[in-house]
Amino acid sequence: MNNQATSAGEFRRPRLPRSIYIIGLVSFFNDIATEMVTPLIPLLLASMLGAGPVILGLIEGLANAVASLLRLWAGRFSDVSGGKRKPLAVGGYFISNLMRPLLALATSWWHVVLIRSFDRVGKGIRSAPRDALIVDLAPPSLVARAFGVHSAFDNLGAVAGALIGAAVIAAFAFDIKTIVLFSAIPGLLAVGLLMTGIAEPAKVSSEAPLRMRFKWSDVPPNMRAYLLTVSLFTFARTAELFVVLRATELGANAADVLLLWAAFNFIKIFANIGSGVLADKYGKLAMLVPGWVLYSLAMAGFCLVTDMVSLWIATLFFGFAMSVGEGVERAVLGDNAKPDERGTLFGWYYALVGVASIPAGLLLGYLWQSQGARVAYAFAAVIGLIASAILHFNIARHIKNDAA
Repeated sequence: MNNQATSAGEFRRPRLPRSIYIIGLVSFFNDIATEMVTPLIPLLLASMLGAGPVILGLIEGLANAVASLLRLWAGRFSDVSGGKRKPLAVGGYFISNLMRPLLALATSWWHVVLIRSFDRVGKGIRSAPRDALIVDLAPPSLVARAFGVHSAFDNLGAVAGALIGAAVIAAFAFDIKTIVLFSAIPGLLAVGLLMTGIAEPAKVSSEAPLRMRFKWSDVPPNMRAYLLTVSLFTFARTAELFVVLRATELGANAADVLLLWAAFNFIKIFANIGSGVLADKYGKLAMLVPGWVLYSLAMAGFCLVTDMVSLWIATLFFGFAMSVGEGVERAVLGDNAKPDERGTLFGWYYALVGVASIPAGLLLGYLWQSQGARVAYAFAAVIGLIASAILHFNIARHIKNDAA
């Protein structure tokens, strides 16, 4: 009997702890708050503030890049402070949910730039410590699954937020102030849940005290190459709001846009979880490289869009393709970072992607405005395939690629 019990124990697979699902719920509520408002920004800019694709590219580029140094600082600080990630994550979520209601006061496009950028300051403070906390909490063999679950909750919140936003539009006749007011409720729930529902694991102190420095040379060479390749791929990573812009060009109204946004995020949920499970089983790059290739093909698919039906098809495929590598991309960092350097490595990841987002967003907006949507999407597809080839043929053999 004892032998049988021992044998069963040996084959019992580890499970994700409850805290991973709580972090997922935090992102779920935060994304409800965010996505009630975010998909309406292109409509606000185009119909109320008189701004076009270049301004949208500027806003999205700055929104992702303004907090780049904060992301690096926050990640490094969470390492230097002995792995205390939770306070920074709580503070970041609080700042974002404090800033978002100010969109109701915008009377010019540059107001939106400032508000959206400061909103992303909160994201910059929380992102790297939160991701490092996920790696701290998850069993080593389930890191990709943990990020897949987190991304799935994230996208589920986006679905709920878009549907709630559509309901608010129907009830209040597209009153942006009312939508923003409603978004404050799930935002506060996210902050409260993180404050009360997560206990950080005990940390093992580093043999030598860590210094608060940000030297690129301190990043392992294999991770430097990986991070630079991810930065290149950012030029293919079309801002999701450009899908919304394309819908408005084809005559979609606010409710249509929110339903398309909800469907886009809904399809991502299943691929997030599935890709995480498969990445843990077969290796992270076995999912990341195909995910990037699929993403590039999705960009090429948008070149064929001529009406709302084809846009729906292209958007659903885009959602699936995007989610295949979404969580796995971060899981690679979790595999290759030392315990007392996780926050720093995630900080570099978010910082470099954020900085690349500025020229990427502006370039895409310029191509869209001067040459049309097809040229912009074709450019994104080509860059995506180049980055995929570099990852597969040059980078993959130099990085740790754990599989169960």
